[in-house]
Amino acid sequence: MKDWGGIAAGLGTVACVVVMLIVGRLGATTEALTIYDMAGLRMGVAAILAAPLLARAWPWHVRLRDHVIVAFFGGAPFVLLLFGGMTFAPVGHAAVVMYGALPIFAALVAWAWIGERPSRWQWIGIVAIVTGVGAVGWEALGGAAVPGQWRGHLLFLGAALFVAIWYSGMRAARLGVIHSLAALLVLNALIYVPVWLLFLPSGLFTAPVADIALQTVVHGVFGAFLCIFGHAYAVKTIGPTRQAAVGAWVPAFALIAAIPTLGEIPTALNIVGAIVVTVGILATVFLQGKTRPA
Repeated sequence: MKDWGGIAAGLGTVACVVVMLIVGRLGATTEALTIYDMAGLRMGVAAILAAPLLARAWPWHVRLRDHVIVAFFGGAPFVLLLFGGMTFAPVGHAAVVMYGALPIFAALVAWAWIGERPSRWQWIGIVAIVTGVGAVGWEALGGAAVPGQWRGHLLFLGAALFVAIWYSGMRAARLGVIHSLAALLVLNALIYVPVWLLFLPSGLFTAPVADIALQTVVHGVFGAFLCIFGHAYAVKTIGPTRQAAVGAWVPAFALIAAIPTLGEIPTALNIVGAIVVTVGILATVFLQGKTRPA
């Protein structure tokens, strides 16, 4: 029963991520709200929802350095890279490039920071991921796709690097769920949200209420709050390996979901890239071998 609950939580996090990508692309390509608005709603609403839990868990015993690392690399800057990329490239590309590059960057950052050197099988999986991501990138650079999509790909790669540093920072600091929430949300709520409201381009006061409500619920409630708890519960019940395997379905599901919701029809190369990336992610998860010290 525990396994089924953990698998359900893992699938729930995948659903949250896919919906976040779909709605993020919708918001990034319309004029109602800016990407700064989406980042502000995500950070602000999640901080409000988490406030009772954070207050109850005080003091958090999180070092200032860990606050800064987690807040910067997992907070508003990461969101701006991701949604900024979506102004240039479609959801299918975001899912394949970002979630394909993430295991690569995670392995390299963990090697440099924590001293965990990837095993031989992990390198094989990484090569497969690079091939899949390269297929999508090659199409954009080759002119078959919409001109300028390569800019989105670069931003997606930046977002993947930020997430890899964020994850390694939480792991190096040994942060639990509540501590991770505190480190992620507090500085973003205290620094980014006021800067956004006072200085950054915004459509918050002119956008339709429906648009604001959609972005608030998807990014603030699901993307930045419930997804963290779902991930933590899945890791606790079914383990990080099986949870990572469940998460490998994000590229494929996002590619499929974008067809009816956004009218984004993937090319054959997009589909092949998503399949190769998924296989590569699964290889890095299940064929780990022995992790070697640096």
